[in-house]
Amino acid sequence: MTSAAGKSTSRSTDYPCLPTNDPLGEAVLGHGKYIHWRAVVSLLEGRGFPKIDGLMGGRYVPAVKAFFDWKYGIGGAARVLVPDGPENLGA
Repeated sequence: MTSAAGKSTSRSTDYPCLPTNDPLGEAVLGHGKYIHWRAVVSLLEGRGFPKIDGLMGGRYVPAVKAFFDWKYGIGGAARVLVPDGPENLGA
């Protein structure tokens, strides 16, 4: 996208709400990374990553962002990354 001044921009508001896999992969990983994205996106789906909406043909961007926020423990969606050990309730 280009701004009124002719400069390139890449704000999330410049993307569609339900992009297809290749543009989404480039938005997440960077330019030219859509091939790597195709290889890993099915693995991510197995971990709860939003699937392609059958009617709209793309993935809902806010749900994609929420998934990565959860995965990396951002905001209220904190995730326990390492178990703290067995429970010792009788001690």
